[in-house]
Amino acid sequence: MLKRLIIKNYAIISELDLAIQPGLSIITGETGAGKSILLGALGLALGKRADAKVMTDENQKCIVEAHFLLSDHALEELFEKEGLDFDNILICRREISSGGRSRSFINDTPVQLRLLQEITSHLIELHHQHDNLALQSKDYQVSALDILSRSGNLFKEYKLIYLELSQLRSELSRLKELEISSIRRKDFLTFQIDELDNAQIKSGEIARLEESQNLLQHGEAIAQSLEHLQNSLMDGQHAINQQLTALIKQLDGVRLASPAIESIADRLMNVRLEIQDIALEASRLEGLGQKDPVQLTKIQSRLNQLYTLIKKYQSSNEENLHNKHQQLRAELNELTSVGEQILELEKNITSRSISLFEKGKSLSDKRKTGAPDVIQKMNFLLNELGMPNGKFSIEIQPAEPGPDGIDEIEFLFSANKGMPIQPLAAVASGGELSRLSLALKSLYAAQAKLPTIIFDEIDTGISGEVAWRMGQLIRELAKGHQILMITHSPQIAAHAGTQYHVSKVLTNGKDTSSVQLLNKDTRLVELAKMLSGDPPSKEALANAKSLVKATSQK
Repeated sequence: MLKRLIIKNYAIISELDLAIQPGLSIITGETGAGKSILLGALGLALGKRADAKVMTDENQKCIVEAHFLLSDHALEELFEKEGLDFDNILICRREISSGGRSRSFINDTPVQLRLLQEITSHLIELHHQHDNLALQSKDYQVSALDILSRSGNLFKEYKLIYLELSQLRSELSRLKELEISSIRRKDFLTFQIDELDNAQIKSGEIARLEESQNLLQHGEAIAQSLEHLQNSLMDGQHAINQQLTALIKQLDGVRLASPAIESIADRLMNVRLEIQDIALEASRLEGLGQKDPVQLTKIQSRLNQLYTLIKKYQSSNEENLHNKHQQLRAELNELTSVGEQILELEKNITSRSISLFEKGKSLSDKRKTGAPDVIQKMNFLLNELGMPNGKFSIEIQPAEPGPDGIDEIEFLFSANKGMPIQPLAAVASGGELSRLSLALKSLYAAQAKLPTIIFDEIDTGISGEVAWRMGQLIRELAKGHQILMITHSPQIAAHAGTQYHVSKVLTNGKDTSSVQLLNKDTRLVELAKMLSGDPPSKEALANAKSLVKATSQK
């Protein structure tokens, strides 16, 4: 139950600390005085969207606190799961800074907005006047029937299968489009893969072929160079090896005369060994200098083939070309397996379609079982709300499986005796919609566990005796729930256990909203003003007393 609402720097409410009473609390006041702003601030504490524009003074934070008294321990498990200390007093707080940054707290512990919303969703339910128009929509009617027939869990199970089936069908459509467009692509990929298969490309092949090409292209020059080298080092008349041998012999006779001469002789011997090794290596390369035009042509042809493939497939070397080859194979495999994937998907779709229909049938049966009870209770409440000839019904017709089940659901209504019952969206007036909406909400409340219900001007289009009956119904609801209601109807306000008056006052040159808890006398004056205007007439005051007296006799 909501115990206290603290508001600072929100819209035209500069500061407010309001104690909320159990039972039925009515909020009245002139249009624009701040009644709905009060509920907007409360919505902020419940986790609604924050907007820095609501701040009156940008130099101060906007702070809203909602204090709840938890009468049972139903939320204790959720608190424990989220690592919060459970207490019978729950304080939900939102803070908005000048930059629009929002922070959320539960019992002074910072929490994510998601958790604040989840916890408060178990505590309070807010109904706006535009909910009356929503009653005409198919989605609202389906949701209402599922709530009142207790089909909600079945609908959730059905919806999961429906969404899964929708995803499977979307994937099937994608694969079929791919299959159609892939015929040409598969042919092209097969050609490319065959081309690369036939090429039999090996890692490092280009480097080896380029080396062989250079050798063959320069064969004569290489042979001459090697022959000249051999002659110069070993075989010629004045070969370096012979000259070094002579020099070494010449030094043999004096090498022991001086360590320096011995060192020179040793170095000359090392040079001769290196020269001999070079000559031996050169002799082994003599075959490189051969001419082979046929082999050169083969190498050049192979290189041209490899260069062409690398350019064609936008690669930089053989490794990149090999990777491209593998990618083409993978793509072809995927396209080749599309047919198998389609067959598998079609099997899954058939299986899930059967499951969807079975779940839809269970949901439909539950709705049809619950609908007569809803119809009976709605007609009883409409009679209580001054529509003795009003007739409400629910039509459930079979339909193809869709997002809402296998039913086509339509709320039907007739306001007057002898008039045909027709779809509610086509025949209900504003006042009739208000009564229908309240009747539905009272049925929700009868089975809901939410301790607090808020009605924001849901009495649009009604007055007089009808408003009086609506007040009676709301007062009856308040026996099992804490109810806050904003209204312009004195007939409804007269049923309040507690009444607050919201007014706009000029403070320091700015309009601010003020909330006053009315006592017995001030309440009579306020009701009289609602009946006749300000100042109220003696007749209006007498009428107000009669209204309050009539409620006390119930």
